[in-house]
Amino acid sequence: MIVLYGGSFNPPHIGHRIIAEYAYDYLKPNKFLIIPAVIPPHKLEEKNIANFELRKKWCEITFPKERFTVSDIENDLPKPSYTYQTVLKLKELYNDDIYLLIGEDSLINFHTWYKWEQLIDEVTLVVYKRYSERLKFENYNLPHIFLDSPLIEISSTDIRNRVKKGLSIYGMVSDDIVEEIKNTYR
Repeated sequence: MIVLYGGSFNPPHIGHRIIAEYAYDYLKPNKFLIIPAVIPPHKLEEKNIANFELRKKWCEITFPKERFTVSDIENDLPKPSYTYQTVLKLKELYNDDIYLLIGEDSLINFHTWYKWEQLIDEVTLVVYKRYSERLKFENYNLPHIFLDSPLIEISSTDIRNRVKKGLSIYGMVSDDIVEEIKNTYR
C-alpha cells in the first residue's frame, strides 16, 4: 500500500506533519508519499504561492525521511497538477494500492475534482477531520476510511497572514524553515 498526501503545502506546517504521522501509524504503508502540487488547479489565481522547489524543500525538512518520501512526480506531469493524473502515474510506477489522504474539506468538495468519479475507483480515501468532532458533510456516501486524528486548527493561510502582520509562526512550522517562510510571504 502507498499513501499519497498531496497539497499545496504553501507552507507545510506542523498540522500537516501531525496528520501524516497519525495516518502512517494507522495505515502502516509500504511507502508514504508527500506530494507538493506544482500548480494546484484550485489555486490557479492565487498570487501568494511560493515557488515549487522551495515548497518541496520545506516539505523535505518538515517530514522525516525515515517515514516519508517527498516526491516531485507532478513536475513531470501536465500542468496544472491533477490528483487523477498523479495517481495513474503512481500505479504505473509502483503497481500497488493507493490510499489518498485528504481533509474533510476536500471530501466535501470531492465532486469538483478533475475526473473525481474515475479517481474514486483508483484510490481508497482516507479522511481526516478539519471542522468537527466527527465528519458531518453532504458527501458521506463516498467510500472512505475515517482517520481518528486530532482536530488541528492551523492552516497555511493563517501562517501566511501572520507573517504579513509580523506575528510569530514559531511552533506552527518547523523551526528550520521559519526565516525562509517569513522572507517568502512578508
